[in-house]
Amino acid sequence: MLVLMITINEKSTIASLSELRTKSEEILKSLSDHKVILQKHNRPVAVMLSYGQYEHLEKMLERLEDYTLGLMALKRDKKAAPKDFIDIDEW
Repeated sequence: MLVLMITINEKSTIASLSELRTKSEEILKSLSDHKVILQKHNRPVAVMLSYGQYEHLEKMLERLEDYTLGLMALKRDKKAAPKDFIDIDEW
């Protein structure tokens, strides 16, 4: 059976797990340009990306989490009454 990596767009390539075993060097080199979606029995099972891409995603998730927590705090602050707060000097 002939199995070939297929580039589906400029940022993604699909490869089978068997290709990962036989063409690991080529697949790893391609990670600098785009992510690789790994398939088993024609179904996606994993995504490989460069460490730089991974770091970028982690930073984006961190920022999104910080933003969400900030919105939650702002919402609580708007609903809070002065009696809901404790003076730090009295605590």
